[in-house]
Amino acid sequence: MPEAPERPTCYRCFRPTAHCLCGVIPTVDNRTPVVILQHPRERTHPFNTARLAELGLRQIEVLVDHLSRLRRDPAPLGALDGAALLYPASDARDVTTLGPGEAPRRLFVIDGTWHHARTLYRDIPVLGTLPHLTLPNHLRSAFQIRQQPDVHCLSTIEAVVFALRALEPDTAGLDGLLASFDAMQGRQLAFPRNTGRTRKQTRKRASRAIPRRLVEGYESLVVAYAESTLESSGSGRRSLLCCAAAKPATGERFHRVLRHPGLSDAHLDHLELSRAELEAGVNAEQFQREWAAFLGESANLAAWNQGTLDLLCEAAGATRAGVALKAAYHNLKRFRGSLEEVVRLEQLGEEGSPRPPMGGRAGARLDNAVELARFLHRHGSAAD
Repeated sequence: MPEAPERPTCYRCFRPTAHCLCGVIPTVDNRTPVVILQHPRERTHPFNTARLAELGLRQIEVLVDHLSRLRRDPAPLGALDGAALLYPASDARDVTTLGPGEAPRRLFVIDGTWHHARTLYRDIPVLGTLPHLTLPNHLRSAFQIRQQPDVHCLSTIEAVVFALRALEPDTAGLDGLLASFDAMQGRQLAFPRNTGRTRKQTRKRASRAIPRRLVEGYESLVVAYAESTLESSGSGRRSLLCCAAAKPATGERFHRVLRHPGLSDAHLDHLELSRAELEAGVNAEQFQREWAAFLGESANLAAWNQGTLDLLCEAAGATRAGVALKAAYHNLKRFRGSLEEVVRLEQLGEEGSPRPPMGGRAGARLDNAVELARFLHRHGSAAD
């Protein structure tokens, strides 16, 4: 079947370029830092409203609970003294009743469906130790394009704005954030709806297991592998150390090492990097520029796992859609294992002309990821 044209996407607001919201999202100088704890399945939802808050509020942090990491180690939540959680527990206090000096120093908000929110609340026990705040019962959601389980349930952007209105009634721009939420809905509702009784043409079962970005978007696909290291601040967070990437359709290659002073020789040996390569590395700003130039405007990003995709998006300072090859392969074959195990199982060998050498183990692992992307592309194309 002929390849469908790529739909240009704004990788800041994650909306189609023709319906980009960036121009209507205001910058709000909120005084109360907001921390959004996001369920992994909510991150890439097309109508996720936490993204509007993330783009509009100056003091905000979004933590995605990939692989239940926050349950095992709540350190990324930071100091919890003076923090509060916006969550409708039985003992929660109405945020509009707080007196002078009772406002939280940080406000935690859970982002996900109500089922996902309860799961995060259950699985991150430290949340239960925080003072709980809730919103007045009379508030109603204006969310029309995504169903709410109850009339009292609000979208994340609505909950954040209403809470900040109570905590900071003099903060300008909060109404503008809700206006951007209305604009997102208005543009979606403006699309014509087909009310005729037509039969949808479905993809064959094997093809449906493989994301369309690996089939129709193969010409713009970028496959990446990244190495990380713990930040020297002692926060427990990891930052990008090395990135290797390739465009399977064209053979173009990318490899950068970021400078991280203080890495031990044992760590470098493990990564198969030399001290000279580390010292000749680029800084974070230079990487951001060169990585964006390699990706291009409409590149599809793929990596073995979601953690690598998140690491690269964070280092690039942008939100970009990505395909986790691990999940795509599991959907196809129902096999869980390492990338190397998958390559051996499928007997994937090197294809095409010899590739330029890359430093460190990143190059070898990138080549395996590229082979898997090609394998999935072939399966998806054949199934169509």
